Amino acid sequence: MNDKSLILYARLVLFRGVNLKEDEDLVINAPITAQDFVRALTQEAYKTFKSGNVHVNWQDPVLSRIAYLHAKDQVLEDVPEYIFDRIRNTLNRKAAFLTISSSFPGLMANIDQKRIQKAQKAMGSKMRPYQEEIAKTAKWSVAAYPCIPWAKKVFPDMEDSDALMQLHEDIVTIMRLDEEKPIDAWTKHLNALEQKRRKLNEYRFRRLEYKGEGTDLTVELPEKHIWVSGAQKRGDDVFLPNMPTEEVFTAPLKTGVNGRVRVTKPLNVRGTLIQPFSMTFKYGEVVEIKSDEKDKIEKIISLDKGARFLGEVALVPKESTINQLGRIYYNTLLDENATCHFAFGNAYPMSVKDKGKNVQEIVERNNINRSMIHIDFMVGDETLDIVGIKEDGERVPIFEKGTWASSFK
Repeated sequence: MNDKSLILYARLVLFRGVNLKEDEDLVINAPITAQDFVRALTQEAYKTFKSGNVHVNWQDPVLSRIAYLHAKDQVLEDVPEYIFDRIRNTLNRKAAFLTISSSFPGLMANIDQKRIQKAQKAMGSKMRPYQEEIAKTAKWSVAAYPCIPWAKKVFPDMEDSDALMQLHEDIVTIMRLDEEKPIDAWTKHLNALEQKRRKLNEYRFRRLEYKGEGTDLTVELPEKHIWVSGAQKRGDDVFLPNMPTEEVFTAPLKTGVNGRVRVTKPLNVRGTLIQPFSMTFKYGEVVEIKSDEKDKIEKIISLDKGARFLGEVALVPKESTINQLGRIYYNTLLDENATCHFAFGNAYPMSVKDKGKNVQEIVERNNINRSMIHIDFMVGDETLDIVGIKEDGERVPIFEKGTWASSFK
């Protein structure tokens, strides 16, 4: 990515992603490998958007590996309060939050998963209230930026520099930065997603039926479910939680998922790569896993009681730019936008039309899932058909052979 593309990307993320306003603070969470992008974001925040303070929180995943290998158990479970003091301060300042996502495939190989879970459970339980407050009150976004370990995983036969350059070029394409007017291209794309979202909400489906190679699954939806597209509103501001975004999504009924589903793309969790597998659900819960890596999957979905249930159902057509590039990116932010997917774990309260006093009340009243994890896994391919069933029993094709049915085009 040359300097011009880098600046263009930074402006796009600040404008479309978090919709940064004059005098508004910005929090950037980023790995140290993304320093060039963070510098471009900081420059454009101050120079072009006339922002307030830019707060940067750096992460080094290698340090996490060192801690998982050598730190005492009590250290892994010790979460310093200053972390939350800083979040509280920036929330009080009404900051926008931007996370830069890179992948480090295989980094957590040969690490005791129980130690990783111990640390993440300790952090997750304390972080959840802040995450929910950010999701409810702040503007936030996640955008991808390449690094060499990630690029080498995607392009293993290339030299480091060539692999990194190719991944940068893919990001340029995926983010529509190669369009003559990227902002206009994004506007057109978001309008198309919005049309799909509105139509899905008009149908008020009671359940969805998924059928494809290795998949025969029924997914019931909460009575007050709402389909959500890429754009969200905070007051008068429109922002994009994920960049890229190709999905329209909602929450399933926690206990309403039954049948079997085939995962169609590798799953990258905490640096551990799991090859495609299949699962069987009964009353919403995973009851059987068919995989040579079953133990790894079981450890992931044993973090808490909600981890074995689904929290998201998302629709993405096979024509998505990411899918058309024909690569596995080993990064959920990108790979989930290639095909239809579900997510283990937490459901988003925005997926139901309910103004409960708090998240727990909304979750319980609508029977949607609650968990400390939210892990997307892909189930879409060219064989997937999805039919929506209305309250009166009418069957409406939603997807046919991996893409939107004619009534949705």
